[in-house]
Amino acid sequence: MANIRSGSSFHTNFHFFGAAVLAIGIPCSTVLMSIGTMVLGLAFLIDWHWKEKWEHLRFNIQLNTSNTKISEGNTLIYLCLGFFALHFIALMYSNDLTYALNDIRVKLPLLVLPLVLGARKPFEHKHLRTLLLLYVLTLLVSSIINFLSYQQLLGNRTYDDIRGMSLFGSHIRYGIQIGFAAALSYYFIRVFAKKWMFVWVVFILWFAFYTYYSQILSGAISLLISFGMIAFEALRQRSKKLAIVSLCLLAALIIIPIVYILTPVKQTHYSLEKLDKYTAQGNPYSHDLRSNMFAEGKAIFVYVCEKELRSSWNARSAIKYDSLDLKGYPVKFTLMRYLTSRDLRKDAEGVSQLSSSDINDIENGIASAAESKSGLLGRIEGIRYQVHHPGEANGHSLWQRIEYWKTGIHIIQHHWLFGVGTGDVQHAFDQQYKADQSRLLKENRHRAHNSYLTAWISFGIIGFIVFLWMLLRFFKIQWKAHYFPGLVFILISMVTFLIEDSLETQMGVTFFAYFYALFMTPQELEPEHRNPSV
Repeated sequence: MANIRSGSSFHTNFHFFGAAVLAIGIPCSTVLMSIGTMVLGLAFLIDWHWKEKWEHLRFNIQLNTSNTKISEGNTLIYLCLGFFALHFIALMYSNDLTYALNDIRVKLPLLVLPLVLGARKPFEHKHLRTLLLLYVLTLLVSSIINFLSYQQLLGNRTYDDIRGMSLFGSHIRYGIQIGFAAALSYYFIRVFAKKWMFVWVVFILWFAFYTYYSQILSGAISLLISFGMIAFEALRQRSKKLAIVSLCLLAALIIIPIVYILTPVKQTHYSLEKLDKYTAQGNPYSHDLRSNMFAEGKAIFVYVCEKELRSSWNARSAIKYDSLDLKGYPVKFTLMRYLTSRDLRKDAEGVSQLSSSDINDIENGIASAAESKSGLLGRIEGIRYQVHHPGEANGHSLWQRIEYWKTGIHIIQHHWLFGVGTGDVQHAFDQQYKADQSRLLKENRHRAHNSYLTAWISFGIIGFIVFLWMLLRFFKIQWKAHYFPGLVFILISMVTFLIEDSLETQMGVTFFAYFYALFMTPQELEPEHRNPSV
């Protein structure tokens, strides 16, 4: 038994098994994520080749690519370990130790995965491809289950919001991974023989459809980055047709929504003398022509009878007229805007013409019939409204994020050198919201939603520099090696870090730490598996 356990074959297989469990667990199971991490840690401990591990950690291994010779990047391991160590250093001036210790627990993958994967010889091509294949297939299967469940074709779960479609974890983190999976599917077109091309194209189309349907903006950004890198890689491989198609598609997906969002809606002009003064029930209307609030070009505060609105709405919904919808915005304003978008008056007759689906949309904070459209079209309509109606942030994701960023910058101005500590970020935000007299409701007063700001707020200027260095160094290595999966991964991470606190959840931090560690040593495609015509 001793000989078996000390054999390199056993250790290699056990190490690979842990990495495979993680590849499956990251998209769909916190339990499997924990098990995979523990297996990798155990494999690291029971393999007694400490000298070999030390050599891997100590020296920069030179990688020969077709164009240049680059360093393998033990610096990346040290940067990860250094960034993780800052969490402990910042404990010295943290007040909320309970939160701080929990944050360190969540961030453990940043310590464990670069260490246990970086201290061993990188996976061979076939093993690395198997891990990526397991990851893509897991996302494929889980996304199909999500979609079928949401369509009530599988299971009996009731959904109140499109965000509930992500059954296996955070809808944002999951959506980002779906976009990454589309890029990996293209990577497999290049790796495998042409006979598999149709299968991988179907995978890409499915991941694109899922991104569209799930309405996850971060997922859409991830997918656009993947398409952009596919176009870039096609140019590099001199595949002109694919490059042209990809670039045209990418340009259309970016330019058309932006132009649509920025195009003002033509507004209807009203004359007070021509407006009806009473409802069908004989109650007086109020008409506020001074307000600049419009929905679908129609004034929101025209033809309003709150007396009828309150009674008729309360008769149809469990969420009362004077309370908040599920997005934290006053129901009465969501209702008024929704009725206006349907060209209905804000009275009992208008409410009576709403369907059960309309009532459900309003309860969920959907304030326009246009925003209830399926897929990203509804999300784009919501952003368009916010762009043309700045001011009120509550219930509006765009303006709420801007409020988070402004508050985060104010915290940095007071704590730019050392930050506020590992456990005091939320407390610092709570205090700053009060100091700024923020109009955000208490339930909407969240953290930065920006990983760069969070690093600076937590650890000061040194933490920000280490975090940025960790990302840029990785990007430089992938760029020099022309390693497609690594480049797509780091670009998706760096861009989505601008709008998400991705490293604050187990799924987010494990996703980042796993692929960061897996791709630290870039590899080229094996010559016999290249498909240069793609």
